[in-house]
This record gives sequence, C-alpha cells and structure tokens, in this order.
Amino acid sequence: MRDDKASSRRGNICVGPIAKRCQTLASAEMDLQRQHEIARTHRLGVGTNAGLAALKLSVGALAGSPALLADGVHSLSDVALNLGAWLGWRWASRPPDSEHHYGHGNGEALTTLVVGLVIVATGAGLIWGSIRHESRVSADLFGAAAVAAGLVSVVVKLALARFTARRGREFDSSILIAVARDNAADVLTSALIVVAIVGAIGGLRWLEPAAAIGVGVVIGWQGLRSAREAVGVLMLRAPDHQLTSQIGEVAAGVPGVLAVDGLRVHPLGTHLRAELEITVDGQLPVAEGHAIAHAVGDAVVSSCRRVEEVAVHVNPR
Repeated sequence: MRDDKASSRRGNICVGPIAKRCQTLASAEMDLQRQHEIARTHRLGVGTNAGLAALKLSVGALAGSPALLADGVHSLSDVALNLGAWLGWRWASRPPDSEHHYGHGNGEALTTLVVGLVIVATGAGLIWGSIRHESRVSADLFGAAAVAAGLVSVVVKLALARFTARRGREFDSSILIAVARDNAADVLTSALIVVAIVGAIGGLRWLEPAAAIGVGVVIGWQGLRSAREAVGVLMLRAPDHQLTSQIGEVAAGVPGVLAVDGLRVHPLGTHLRAELEITVDGQLPVAEGHAIAHAVGDAVVSSCRRVEEVAVHVNPR
C-alpha cells in the first residue's frame, strides 16, 4: 500500500493531495447564522458605547468631573475599537483564495493585536490626562447627574460584557472575547469613577485623579493580555497539552490505526487545524487506508469542537 493523505473539515470530508474546503448545506447555514450573530454583537457594541460616550462626555463637561470625562473618552475609543473589531472579523471570515490557501482567519488575531495595543495606549493617555486635571465637581444637580451617569455606565457595561463574552465563547471568536474583556474592565472603571465623584463631592478632590489613574492601569493591563493572546495565534502557538493529548487519543482509538506517529495542532484564526501521521497495516488496499483516514478526521472534529480542519497522512507498516 502506498502513502496517502486525507483531509477533513467539520460537516464533510475531502480527500486528495491538496485539502479542499468542503461544507454541506447544513454547515453553510450554520456559518451564515454565526456570521449574522457576530455582526449583530459588534453592532450592539458600537451603538452602546457611542451612547455612553455622549452621555459621559456631556455630563462630565457640565459637572467639571475629569474622571467622568476620561471615562467618556474611553467609551469613545471603545466605539473605534468595536468598529475595528467588526472590520477585522469581516476580513477574517473571507474564504480561502489563490493567495491565502488557509483562509484569512489570522486577520482576526491581527485585529485583536491592534485592539490590545490601542487599549494600552488609551490607558496610558488616561493616566497622563488625570495627572494634569483637577476635580471641580460639587454637590449640585450636575454633581448628581455625574453620579447617575457613572451608575448607568456600570449597569450597561456589565450587561454588554456578559453578552459579548457569551457570544465570544459560543462562536470561538478571539476578537469578541477581547472586546468582552475590555467591557468587563469598563465595569470596574465606571464603579471607581462613581466612588471618586462621590468622594470629590464630599471634599476629597484627590479621589478623581487617583481613580482615573487606576482606570488607566486596569485598561492597560487588559490590553496587554489581549495583545499577548493575539501574538500567540499569529505565531502559531500550540494549544494546551490536554487538547493535543485528547486528539492523539481519539485518533489512536479509531479501528485500523496501529499508531499515531506525529501530531501537530496550530490555530488558523478562530479555529484549529490538526495534522496527523497514522500507521496502518501495509497489506491493506489503498481504499481501506483512505477509509481509516476519513474515520480519524471524523472522530477528531466530532470530539474536539475547536478543531475544524484535519489533515491525515497514512504510513503503511
């Protein structure tokens, strides 16, 4: 029996020296639904952050609250970040072409990297701005409005963070998870802003710039985390060893597989590609070797949700 290769993708199987992108009608409908839901999540984030930015900037200017103004600038930057994330996701969802045989999935990781760096820069800018400005908020109608705006931001951002994180996990979207992490950090920052405004109204003027500096530090740390994860995808960092071991065990358990000689797993944007070498009986007909390779691909994509592409090389014993 001669060496052969088989490649599989979730929802269908394709065989040949060059793996082809194959999808059944059902998987195509699932992809279309996934794209629709991700786009809806991005649109929701853009609209929500635009509304919060307008609220906090206007109230912060009227109340003389540098902390609320800084939080408003942060929300305004979130609008740009969500737009960038949306564009990056659309770029990453483009199918393979003659120049990008594995698709454009890493475009999402690249956008995640840019988003993370912008978040870091935003945090540094907030720290600098907080050092230079003093609080003028007082116990009047505008001061109460500033507190109310901060509380509204806490509630809205908490809901948005949970929704975006759930969608990010559901669709294995690194950019949605990065955006959700930024939204979660915004919950903390808005809560700190509320405390600082109340303290400033009570006479502790230093609380507002101090809180704004803390906000900048938290934002910068979250941005660094997102950037680090994106670099891992772009550098084809292997997933956790537990998943790799699981794939190997699944492949070894397929009838007809005598050994798994090699296994490599690397990310392609939002999903994973596994490349395996399996050993089968050298006396088997070529067709049976193909069938075993098909079974290995089916078993891997069925048991490992994140793995959508599998290439199997068959070695005869």
